[in-house]
Amino acid sequence: MAKLRRKDRDSALFALDVVMLALIISNLALILFEWIYVGTPLRGVLEDAWPAFYRFYEDTIHEHFFWIDLAFVAVFLAELLGQWIAAIIERRYHRWFFYPFIHWYDVLGCIPIASFRFFRVLRVVSMVFKMQRLELIDLTQTGLYRTFDKYRGIMTEEISDRVVVNVLTDLQNEIEEGSPVVDRIMREVVEPKREMLVAAASERLQKATRRTHALYRHDAEQYIERRIAEAVEQNEEIGLIAQMPVVGERLSVLLERAISDITFHVVNDLVEDLGRADNNPVVGRVAEISVNAVLQDGREDLETAGREAVIEALELVKEQVKVQQWKQREREQALEETEVLEGRAAYREAPPERVADAAPEEGNAAPEEAPSSNGQSETDAPAR
Repeated sequence: MAKLRRKDRDSALFALDVVMLALIISNLALILFEWIYVGTPLRGVLEDAWPAFYRFYEDTIHEHFFWIDLAFVAVFLAELLGQWIAAIIERRYHRWFFYPFIHWYDVLGCIPIASFRFFRVLRVVSMVFKMQRLELIDLTQTGLYRTFDKYRGIMTEEISDRVVVNVLTDLQNEIEEGSPVVDRIMREVVEPKREMLVAAASERLQKATRRTHALYRHDAEQYIERRIAEAVEQNEEIGLIAQMPVVGERLSVLLERAISDITFHVVNDLVEDLGRADNNPVVGRVAEISVNAVLQDGREDLETAGREAVIEALELVKEQVKVQQWKQREREQALEETEVLEGRAAYREAPPERVADAAPEEGNAAPEEAPSSNGQSETDAPAR
């Protein structure tokens, strides 16, 4: 029942809006015609070409135009008071006297002075947008709305792009002149995230250790063997052992292999331990020392690099902002329209045989003929 009453109320309000819209348009049309009638040679033209209408308009409307307009104003004022009372009853606004301030154009349009009659146009605009909001009409499909929306978007984009470019340029100049923004970034952004940076660095260090060790394990083993072989050749004690008769050379080779195996296993176990999850505190401590060294000892270099990175990043943003997106959209739209027109032209210029052959290919494939009960198609069946 409540929904039915609400529906009836909405229908009544819509009918009232339509009636008021018709009255306002009629009043504005009458005002426009009166202005043309008085301010142009139209009066003489009507007197010569259409004397009956001239006498009717001159005696009935022109002579009493103020009172006719006042009658319209009385209707508008009555509707305004009714809407105000309805707003008070329904508590649409925070205070009862807010309505005339929110609908100021309605109030000014009710003043029967020539300079205030323009505000009645705003009433028409507001009612049209209200119907658009309630989905009673659809202005987005009209050419006027598309044109307005296009140039509104262009103007908004051009103005906003220039504002953004100027702001970014000023920010670049401040950073180049030694603005404290980089110091604030280090102090207020990087420093509070120190633990997060350490955790991320240790995790990536462990992953990198496991990955690189698995990939280069054989190369590391060969490198260790080569370095130990060079060290053994330069070692005098190993050389003396190799000079022993009968077993000396054999012992030196065994010593070299043993040293290589021991060294490789120590290095291999060390790397594997670093890559294990249970040794995360050790790796975390190493990462923490590294991060602290970067943030403290290399603070000036880091600030310089950060300042240059911020300036270059802002320059890239400026270049992207300067790109006129509306021109790109127009080019893409023009290209699509050109392709469509070329396709239509090619279709019209094609001979009928090609069009007939291309039709099945563009559409769905023709369904295969269902076989008959005896296994033959209907076309293969013998004619009766």
